[in-house]
Amino acid sequence: MDSLGQRLDMTHEASLTDVARYAKNQGISLVVVGPEQPLAEGLADACALLQLPCFGPLKAVAQLESSKAFAKDVMQAAGIPTAAYTTVHGEAACRKTAEEYLAATGGAVIKASGLASGKGVFVCTNQAAIDEGIERLYRSGMAKAAETVVIEQILQGRECSFFVFLGQGPATPLGFAVDHKRLRDHDEGPNTGGMGCYTPVPWLPADASDQVMQKVVEPLIEELKRRGLTYTGCLYVGLMWSVDGPSVVEFNVRLGDPEAEVLAVFDRRDWAQLIAAQLGLSPLPEGFVAAGRDNEGAAVAVVLASPCYPFGEGESKRFEIPSFIFENNGPDFCACAGAVRLEHGKYMTGKGRVLTLVARGKDFATARQRVYTAIHDLTAQWQGIQYRKDIGLSLVE
Repeated sequence: MDSLGQRLDMTHEASLTDVARYAKNQGISLVVVGPEQPLAEGLADACALLQLPCFGPLKAVAQLESSKAFAKDVMQAAGIPTAAYTTVHGEAACRKTAEEYLAATGGAVIKASGLASGKGVFVCTNQAAIDEGIERLYRSGMAKAAETVVIEQILQGRECSFFVFLGQGPATPLGFAVDHKRLRDHDEGPNTGGMGCYTPVPWLPADASDQVMQKVVEPLIEELKRRGLTYTGCLYVGLMWSVDGPSVVEFNVRLGDPEAEVLAVFDRRDWAQLIAAQLGLSPLPEGFVAAGRDNEGAAVAVVLASPCYPFGEGESKRFEIPSFIFENNGPDFCACAGAVRLEHGKYMTGKGRVLTLVARGKDFATARQRVYTAIHDLTAQWQGIQYRKDIGLSLVE
């Protein structure tokens, strides 16, 4: 297997400015930022100071993800449909407000305002769930992210996410995906960073993309401009879709995981060209911004996680991953490494989300069969590995 990346010879103490300067000195033509943490800490700002093109928003704009309180304030000012909410500080205020929402509406969503690796959201429909959510927020490593907490009403509908590239060129929608956040089948268990997803989303109306652009993305961009801010990068819009149309659950300021994997395998367009156009580095071929070429069929992604995921509780035995899984022969199957370490020439499982397997097929049944066959062959030797068996299942039943 050939490596697609190069590990930088830098210590953990290296600053984001050091990273940007290294890229500049190596003649890198553009930087694409994947995770949310570097954006929240200002990697795009560091690149901008060096005039290094960066696909990812500046720190002030990245608050759309790093501060849920900021995101709700922007949505409210822009008139974007979203759940009613209250911002609180401290455990006592969090408990009191959540219990008030529960009594008044039958439920409450408790969200750490800061970054919590997808684990800081708790949907509560009873007192026990509120107690557990508060315990997780304030006593299990998320206390910093929970210095500010957003309490929301529970939105009704079906959840999906919309993705669009923004910058100097015309907005380039990538489409929709449905992510499965709960750890176990039938949407049971705790929230995670994502256990699998599928695309496209056949239950959405034909004009769904136009609705999200008109009701969410365009008002957001206008409100940011009013505040002296511009958006460059991928905008991820988490949505709840009801009979009234879309309401925003959250914004992310990057592609997402496992959504990036499933969208990339499904979409036949060259994302490097799309990104370069948004950075003003090169124009797109005429008509290229429209729906992707050959985007037919379906794609399904399934995450394999260690036994101790998502809260790192309990022991997690390590296993060797056969190298053939990373050969990725052909455009319709891909294995993406997460918590994987290369040790003495062997790929070893770590703690967290270990692998994401993605398959594309002529329909959901074909894509599901391809990805779950690969999982069965791979996990026969892994005791305790966690994965959902129902990703996309409702679309073939």
